[in-house]
Amino acid sequence: MRRLLLAALLCGSAPAHAQPLDPAGLARLQGAAAQDPEAAYDLGRMVRNGIGTAREPRRAFALIESGARRGHAPAMFTLSAMLAAGEGCAADMAASRRWLEAAAELEHPEALQQIAMYVQEGAMGYARDPQRAAQLLREAAHAMTHRAHGR
Repeated sequence: MRRLLLAALLCGSAPAHAQPLDPAGLARLQGAAAQDPEAAYDLGRMVRNGIGTAREPRRAFALIESGARRGHAPAMFTLSAMLAAGEGCAADMAASRRWLEAAAELEHPEALQQIAMYVQEGAMGYARDPQRAAQLLREAAHAMTHRAHGR
C-alpha cells in the first residue's frame, strides 16, 4: 500500500503538492485507505497538508482516526496532536491523552518522547517525575533502534 501511495505522489517532475491527484489515482488511494490503516493514515496526512488534494482538516481527521482505530501507532500519535490542537475536530485533551498513551503502548518512539516531556514538566495531567521521564526517554531511544532495523 505504501508503495502505491508514494507512486501516486511522485508521478511527474513537479513537487507532489503542486499537482492534484487525478481522479483515478485519488480513487485508488481512497480504496486502499478503506482496507489498510497505514494507507488511511498516509492519505489523511496528504489531506491534512494539502498534498495532491485539497487541504481538508475534518476529512484528514476522519482518515487519521480510521487508521488509529485500526491500531496504527503513527496515526494514534498524530490523532493525539490533532485532538490537543482542535485540528479538524473539537479540542479534547482527555481523548488526546488516551490516543497518546495507546501509541506509547505500541512503543511508538515519538509518543514515548511526548509523554516523557509531559512527565518532565508535570503537564497534561501527568505528575512531575524527572526519573520516570528519563526512563521514558530511554524507552523511546530503544524503540527507535527497532525502527532503524525495520522491526
